[in-house]
Amino acid sequence: MSGIEQRLPVLATMRKKHLSQLEENVLDPAKDKGGAATTSLAGTLRFLAIANFKLEGNAQKFKELLSRAATCRLALFKRSKNGEIIPPSYLAMISYTSLFDALASGDYGLSKELASVMGGRERIEKENDHPFDKALGYALKAVVLNADDQDEKIAQFKVVANEPDNADFLGYAQAFEAIRNNDEGLFATALQRVLSGHKNQSQNNGVFKDSEDEVLCVWGLGLVNLARLRGLNSRVDDPLIPASLVA
Repeated sequence: MSGIEQRLPVLATMRKKHLSQLEENVLDPAKDKGGAATTSLAGTLRFLAIANFKLEGNAQKFKELLSRAATCRLALFKRSKNGEIIPPSYLAMISYTSLFDALASGDYGLSKELASVMGGRERIEKENDHPFDKALGYALKAVVLNADDQDEKIAQFKVVANEPDNADFLGYAQAFEAIRNNDEGLFATALQRVLSGHKNQSQNNGVFKDSEDEVLCVWGLGLVNLARLRGLNSRVDDPLIPASLVA
């Protein structure tokens, strides 16, 4: 059992205790200036979605909380469009992490709406996004929207994923290709690579280490749901991607 899994009961209790206050903060313009309170609420909702499922097994609650978390991110894009000053980092392509959350929740309407507002902010992306995050974000956006440029965006991400430091994420590039080409065999192979990479990234200095993602592969679940949305009969039942969570 991982360290974060052992701490889940205590951490979930703490997060639940503060949830109502976070929700109140979002309603206070002073406390939510620039979307700070909204961002904090999103983080707590996401954590509780995963923790509650691992502790209680409630798949529907998982989907509801994760959808709410992704909706928080979408709200920041909408507020920016309406003229509110939102920190650039909240509008960068790193928001693909929330797009994976929306997909994992099974809320496809939300997923497409979020994908449609992401991107197209060259200055912000140059200053705030790592090349890996930018490439993954644009590839995911293109596949979700079934866009005309998805082959180009997938190819660009595959180049980045083939770099030695990013090898654990090559499965995502393969999964995008499989979804694009309606290749169930390739998708199954890609998903196993995603799971293997996720386990690697949950150790040592990996990006998922000491986070709730150690116990659940939310990005992988998002891929499975996306594949099913695009017509692939993808099946999975792994401790990191339980079948009960597939939309």
